[in-house]
Amino acid sequence: MSRFCSNCGAELNEEDKFCQNCGAKVEEEKAEAASAEEPVKEPEEEKQAAPAACGKGEIREGIPTPGFSDRVNHPQILAAVKRNRKAAKVFLLILVPIPIIGFLIYSLATGNIEVGPALGYGCIVSAVFLVFALVSFIRERAKNTYEAVVTDKKEGWTYRNHGSSEDRERIREYVTIARTTDGKKKKIVEHEGSQIWAYNYLEIGDRFKYHPQFHFPYELYDKSKAPYIACVSCGTRNPVEADRCSKCKLPLLK
Repeated sequence: MSRFCSNCGAELNEEDKFCQNCGAKVEEEKAEAASAEEPVKEPEEEKQAAPAACGKGEIREGIPTPGFSDRVNHPQILAAVKRNRKAAKVFLLILVPIPIIGFLIYSLATGNIEVGPALGYGCIVSAVFLVFALVSFIRERAKNTYEAVVTDKKEGWTYRNHGSSEDRERIREYVTIARTTDGKKKKIVEHEGSQIWAYNYLEIGDRFKYHPQFHFPYELYDKSKAPYIACVSCGTRNPVEADRCSKCKLPLLK
């Protein structure tokens, strides 16, 4: 392509930086020509980030590795256990005198029974309540922590008596059988109408620990396969990824 001097119009050679006719500088003209010949680049489209992995390949945060938690001695959990035991004692103190008060009110309101016998009957029933509560409390305190593996699960029927052999209720019975680390056999028996915790939470082959001091006493060794992690204090079911209970905010056994 021919080039010409912008000052005098003389023809220029390709390598000329000054016009050989008039001496005018031709660098700007060369740069402008080169710029004009350079193709215009279209603006590049912004690259979109690749979508995050999802579905079966999704990385889940907070899944605990296999092992038993050292949070059983966490100060907040120990404080909650202490509060629960104190609340149970207060409930017992409230429950025991109720029969006495009830019989006394019945005697004064209806006159069908004298005050003296009414107080006597009330004391007897209250004493039964007290003995039953104390036995239950002692039995709970006597239980020890143990580690075991679930070996079998059975489901069947049993009967619950209501005062006489003729007045019986047929109910479902759920039995979880485990073998402890020292070779002892454990049978966890649960019934319809009560909390079915062990039977629903533990599967055959699961390794677990039993903590009698907790409201929910079962801790799996491999929590990554657990359907949930229950709060040891209130029993609320939490996702395996959670670190604290969604209800009472206590640390979970992870």
